[in-house]
Amino acid sequence: MPRAKKRILCISYDESLLTTRKLLFERAGFDVVPAFGFTEASTICRNDPMFDLIVMGHSIPQADKMAIVGLLKPNCTAPILSIRRAFEPSLQEADFYVSSTDGPEALIEAARNALKK
Repeated sequence: MPRAKKRILCISYDESLLTTRKLLFERAGFDVVPAFGFTEASTICRNDPMFDLIVMGHSIPQADKMAIVGLLKPNCTAPILSIRRAFEPSLQEADFYVSSTDGPEALIEAARNALKK
């Protein structure tokens, strides 16, 4: 039986942004699992890979984003939405991107677009 809400893993290295994004996604009707930091994200990725979308915040260094993608890909087919800082290159391993300067509406829209694919 399909889940009623799409399930998002939201990863960040900034606890206040993680809380804000979790609330933002929940208000938009998503079920959100927050992961603060690499260790927590790694544990969740290994133990619970059933997500519809993975959102990686701009506070995560590129090297850590690539390591998280490496943990996810073998077990999780969910698309990856990377929030990037304006001066950073896009994460090649990500399926979708949004700039950190685009605002909350753009983030929700990017998530909805990613989930349509």
